[in-house]
Amino acid sequence: MSTDQSLMERYKNMYFGWKTVFAGAVIACWGYGSWYYGMSALFTPLIAEFGWTRAQLSLAFSMRSIEGGLEGPFGGMLIDKYGERKITIISTIIACSGLIALLYVTELWQFIFVWGFVVSLGFNLGLYDTVNSAVSKWFIRKRGRALSFVTLGGGLGGPIIVPIMAWLIFNYGWRSSLMFVAGSTLVICLPLAWFFMKDGPPEKYDMLPDGDTVIESDNPDEINFVEEYNFTPKEALKTRSFWMMLIAFMLSGGITAMVTMHQIPYLIDLGIDQIAAAGVLGLMATMSLPGRVLFAWLSDRIGERKTLIISYGMKAVGLVVFVLARNLTHILIFVAIYGAGYGGSIPVSTSLRASYFGRKAYATITGYTTFFGAISNVAYPIFAGWCYDVYKSYTFAFTVITGIQVLAMVFMYFATKPIPPSVQPV
Repeated sequence: MSTDQSLMERYKNMYFGWKTVFAGAVIACWGYGSWYYGMSALFTPLIAEFGWTRAQLSLAFSMRSIEGGLEGPFGGMLIDKYGERKITIISTIIACSGLIALLYVTELWQFIFVWGFVVSLGFNLGLYDTVNSAVSKWFIRKRGRALSFVTLGGGLGGPIIVPIMAWLIFNYGWRSSLMFVAGSTLVICLPLAWFFMKDGPPEKYDMLPDGDTVIESDNPDEINFVEEYNFTPKEALKTRSFWMMLIAFMLSGGITAMVTMHQIPYLIDLGIDQIAAAGVLGLMATMSLPGRVLFAWLSDRIGERKTLIISYGMKAVGLVVFVLARNLTHILIFVAIYGAGYGGSIPVSTSLRASYFGRKAYATITGYTTFFGAISNVAYPIFAGWCYDVYKSYTFAFTVITGIQVLAMVFMYFATKPIPPSVQPV
């Protein structure tokens, strides 16, 4: 009995931000598992039923990146204005309504519209943007650690949700699988958002970031909580740091989209059978999980910018191995290096934006970077496909993309922390 009371007491005294982290990790797991990773399970049954080509269906699925880019700035402003909890709840309902609507599509344009704009709007805005915004606003000193748990949840979505979807598709059809995703998303995400997320930063609820408390003292050295300057979107856009960061994110961001989309056919060209090639893709996602935790831990100690340079460097080295690979052993080396680097860049990129520009307009500023990031997410996979059509090989495409990853490191090097306008020399 005393143990139960002790656990309840600890739960009651737990900083609310950590409850938000738990909720965010579960929401990210469910959202990423069903919407991002789960699309691979839908590919074959949709082609079999409707007779669409792989190129047509790839276009439909790629619309999520276009929608994310177009929605980014406006969605960010909505989050900052109305709050993370409200937007998560509304977006979850939109996403699930779109999933139900997919059950009745009969034409490709209908699928493109519903999946690419309705479902993607709900998942992009409510099960990704809001979660990162909420966690970033409730933590400063421990932000990297907190975000690593959320992105770890997102990474676990693939191995947890995709097998469930695949089993349902095999036994009951793709429509039953989507009904399960819609119903479970409502049942899981709505209560988590309602009870464990709040609209706005902790100060709005008489709390402080990281669960800190205020010491009553006239001595400034005894203040035991961290404050940071909150840039307005207009102020952020005027800094060199923002544009260096944005270009680095844009250059690096689409590389993983290209690798993920073209990795299996590239490996098949190397003589690796299709089952093993698919296993390599899953292994890369798995290797990203420890990278998310370790790099977030590192960023809390040496800073986000230095950590991202290391992460980008690992991605570049991994790509060099990928280009030179001639057998499965080489590919496994690529998976270990690139997977850890790619995974580590996810929470640290999110943390960098908040550390540089503050919490108040975090979602709006993130929306601007998302808009430009969508360009590379769409362009790089198309570039790789064009290279293969012209040269009958992926070597040139992956060689170019390796150089681009190195260039992203250079821009990140110059993306130093901006000086707040209030302390700049006149």
